[in-house]
Amino acid sequence: MTSADQPADPVLAELCPEPAGVDTDCPLTRGEQTRNLLLFATCTGAIYLAAPVGYVGLTQASLCDRLGASATVANLPATAYFAFTVMPVFLAWLVPEVSRLKRTLAICFALNAAAMAVVAAVLLSAASNSVKIGLVIAQGAACGATMPSAIALLWEAIGRGASERRRGLALSLAFGCGPVLAMLGSLGSQLLLSGSLWGLQLPGMEFPWNFAMLFMAAIPVMALGAILATRFIVVTPPKESAREPFSRAVFGGISNFVINPVLRMAAIVTILLYTENAIASNLNLYSQQVLDIAPDQVAGLQNSWRFGCKAVAGMFLGWLLTRSNPKLGMLVTATIYLSALVWAMLVSGPWYLGAFLLYGAGELIGVYAPNYILSASAPTDFRRNMALVTLLMVIAAPEGAAFGAIANHIGGRYGPAAGFKASFAVCAAVMVAGILLAIFRLPARPRSAK
Repeated sequence: MTSADQPADPVLAELCPEPAGVDTDCPLTRGEQTRNLLLFATCTGAIYLAAPVGYVGLTQASLCDRLGASATVANLPATAYFAFTVMPVFLAWLVPEVSRLKRTLAICFALNAAAMAVVAAVLLSAASNSVKIGLVIAQGAACGATMPSAIALLWEAIGRGASERRRGLALSLAFGCGPVLAMLGSLGSQLLLSGSLWGLQLPGMEFPWNFAMLFMAAIPVMALGAILATRFIVVTPPKESAREPFSRAVFGGISNFVINPVLRMAAIVTILLYTENAIASNLNLYSQQVLDIAPDQVAGLQNSWRFGCKAVAGMFLGWLLTRSNPKLGMLVTATIYLSALVWAMLVSGPWYLGAFLLYGAGELIGVYAPNYILSASAPTDFRRNMALVTLLMVIAAPEGAAFGAIANHIGGRYGPAAGFKASFAVCAAVMVAGILLAIFRLPARPRSAK
């Protein structure tokens, strides 16, 4: 049975009454839905195109390393990113009205562009390296506040602006074509950071101009996202939600996950699988040991491999979702990511870069875990639940610094390679626990099992 065969949700039926000639779970025409699908894919593509600096981790770790930071400090931008993913929950309380969704989404893109501009300016200033490292960490925090908020709002826009049966198409477009843009952006970043790519030389781009130009290149991309965000067609409910007291809004949303057994287990599984978000910096820093190349010289190439494979996997997984169920996509992506960690522990030399192919495909767990929770949620809970999904990433915040500390501590006793491998093993063990829980405790079709 496909997702289109699932029984209609009574709350969704009330929100989206059935007009003639359109999908029964959304009042928009198919043309309007197609517009929203394309906007969702394009806004997601903008995020991907800016991925070399917007996906906080590899580039920021390389930059901090270039500025003289330790492995622990080089992990702090990613730590700050995940710590500030609490912001979507705050926004869900502060701006509950559906009518303000597009404006809020545009502001998120604009603020992210501003943070990138500040980093570029400071890198080119006479500020000390410690100040520059601090600003890179702050950019991680700003991106953690704005981009998960934008993604949560994009999920709501597509949840309200297109039929559930067409969501697989949206995901295939967004997470198939989007990573292609990220791959192109990453190849460009490799050219900027190392000065060469496949024999092509770019003279005169010395540090810190190379990193500054990378951040500056992302600014117009985020500006485009801000403009496109205003073009969605979103159905406004007859009565807008009023702003509740903060404690009731937050804990009321948490109660959805406490009371509903499917949501509760899905949240636990997602927390365990999101551990993968915290290991990316160590994967980059380990390049020094296995390739004998400075991390900043290979970060762009690693990102290009990462997103190139993500593009192929995104197309396939979107198709798979239209033919299977939400649980399978989550399990497939988690298993692929686990294989990336095993590869990183066992392979050395140029073949080590293969870990980033697997990493890119497995990273789509960040799409298919939220999609599972969205599928288990009533439409009236879309914004609150998807905001809380991003809050689950906050739990991963200290893990990045912890993985850096493991690499430093074990590496100090047994050598740097042993330290990084130990951090990979810890991450893999946590993910195995999440995969096993998903297999045995989650239903394939969460909405019908609520």
